[in-house]
Amino acid sequence: MCGIAMLACTMGMAAKNTPEMTRIYMFGFAASFTDSVAYQTDIQQIDSAWLDNHGLLLDRSLYSLQLQYYIEGQRQRKNATCTVFFNTNRRRLERTWNKVHKRYERAEGLQLNTLPPADFTFKAEEYRPIIIEEDTTATATATTIPPAKQQPKKQ
Repeated sequence: MCGIAMLACTMGMAAKNTPEMTRIYMFGFAASFTDSVAYQTDIQQIDSAWLDNHGLLLDRSLYSLQLQYYIEGQRQRKNATCTVFFNTNRRRLERTWNKVHKRYERAEGLQLNTLPPADFTFKAEEYRPIIIEEDTTATATATTIPPAKQQPKKQ
């Protein structure tokens, strides 16, 4: 009986550690330290995003790279630092979007441009689990290091 309970707990823990595909809402922000132009995307819905068991977006750096490639390629702006904000609740993300927008809209000497979905749209990234396999081919051989020469003792 104890073994069945242990097996059920183990299976439950294993299920929690697997990523889950879910709908999220996301927007991106891009700015450069060498330029006076910043970009903020509209909030977009991503239907097949992968979240880990802590609710963190997997491969979020790939979403940032999508925005960076767009800014560099289509807007000809180099050295942009891009980030993404996401939430499973659209209303909460709208509050974050408004905070970011107000902060940079009021920034002196900075031009904030909003990117509508017609200009830029995030594409869902395909989740691929990382599988680490043990290398069983050639193993390193131990090398023998000769002992250090002993110095004669001073008397």
